[in-house]
Amino acid sequence: MRVEKSLKNVTAGLIGQVLTLFLGFVVRTVFIQQLGATYLGVSGLFSNILSILSFAELGFGQAIVFALYKPIADQDERMICSLMALFKKVYVWMFGIVLLLGLSLVPFLQFFVNDINAVPNLRIIYVMYVVSSATTYLFAYKSSFLIATQNSYVSTIIGYFFSIGLALSQVAVLLLTHDFLLFLGLQVISGILQNIAVARKTDILFPFLKNKNSDPLPPEDVDKIKKNVKALAIYKIGTLSLNSTDNIIMSKFVGLLSVGLYSNYYLLQYTVNGLLSTVFSNLTASIGNFNATESNENKHKMFKILNMLSYWCYTVCSVCLFICMSPFIKCWIGDDYLMDMHVSFVIAFNMYIAGMLFASFNYRQTMGLFTQGKVRPIISAIENIAVSLILVQYFGVAGVLWGTAITRLTTNAWYDPYIVFKKGLGVSPLIYFADYLLKLLVAIVAGATLYYICNMIPFMGIISVLIQAIISFLGINLILYAIFHRTAEVKYLQSVFSNMIVRKIKVKLHAKR
Repeated sequence: MRVEKSLKNVTAGLIGQVLTLFLGFVVRTVFIQQLGATYLGVSGLFSNILSILSFAELGFGQAIVFALYKPIADQDERMICSLMALFKKVYVWMFGIVLLLGLSLVPFLQFFVNDINAVPNLRIIYVMYVVSSATTYLFAYKSSFLIATQNSYVSTIIGYFFSIGLALSQVAVLLLTHDFLLFLGLQVISGILQNIAVARKTDILFPFLKNKNSDPLPPEDVDKIKKNVKALAIYKIGTLSLNSTDNIIMSKFVGLLSVGLYSNYYLLQYTVNGLLSTVFSNLTASIGNFNATESNENKHKMFKILNMLSYWCYTVCSVCLFICMSPFIKCWIGDDYLMDMHVSFVIAFNMYIAGMLFASFNYRQTMGLFTQGKVRPIISAIENIAVSLILVQYFGVAGVLWGTAITRLTTNAWYDPYIVFKKGLGVSPLIYFADYLLKLLVAIVAGATLYYICNMIPFMGIISVLIQAIISFLGINLILYAIFHRTAEVKYLQSVFSNMIVRKIKVKLHAKR
């Protein structure tokens, strides 16, 4: 059941990501043609500001999912209703806080933008972003319940229909009116309606959630949730610093146009990362269930398997992204939107580092290791901003991105695995660190070799992009298989995928009979 639900969530998520990928590029192409790169910079900047304001959420979403694992496994509907009633109240407060904080920044937007008059109605645009962001909190607890019950495919499927409708309507508005406010207004309305649809579908699937006479949570359970939320709030500071300050620093020190150019590269990275995250994030609930029932020895074995899976997937995608990103953008929207290869490399490198944290991050979350290392996220936040502010003076956009990479390597990349191995699994993390360095060396050498080979191919439009993509994809997979095919983790993954294929063939043959 655990595997079947994960596969259903992964399949739905992948289909959704492919659909979103296609629609996203259609909308982005029309957007650039009609409005230009500066408006792309506005979108990236305001998204970053609102991501920082999401600090008001305090990591409550992760605490919700963790708190729900046990009552869901025990089918304790009374406890689930009590938890959901508390979560609903908290998220209504979050809606008000995010809305208030967001609107309070309107008079100070000039401190975030060095050319605030470059875009008309900039403050109105910002207010629309604030409203769009704040309203998501009114329904977030229902989406969290779907994740905890391993039914995230439900919200994914609902998202298909809204994504299609939104993309078609936005393209029509851009072509007919060239009006960014109307374009953004459609996005706000679609987001609100989608969240309402997910909440109602959740109630239909789990009608007991509509029980309004739930018992209050016992004080000891409330205290436990408060303790986890406090720890996660501090942890979230580091996460927000790493993921949500880059565009703000770029906008202030480099300009909105550079943010707009970078946003195209970020779109490619975000798209690829979205496909990978769909696969891995839908495994989280299964990992939580596994860690709640298995021995430390089995947890350690599964950790190594998940770590190898994430390494393989993120190495392949990072190498292909680094090699193909600039040629693709040149083919897609032209030379005027190209940035230095230095930017391509550090984007891909950042994605690799973040991807290699999947196993340790999810083990830490699902094993309830929230309170360890309270100071680390604060150090991470300060370091990232400080290093980015220094390096942006010398390397521009690439310098900001290097600030994120350096911070991840010196904080998250070693600390989360250390906590998981020492506090969770009860084994030494030294073997993990040695393995991490070996894998990183293999990825860098393989990526550099394939880049050198692909760089010799003359630019011939989309044909050369496809050739480089094929060479880099096949090349990195062959290199990784040659080096790691004898490991127990790769053998296990091979057997899982082989059994899945055989099972599907048998099902099809049986259906034909």
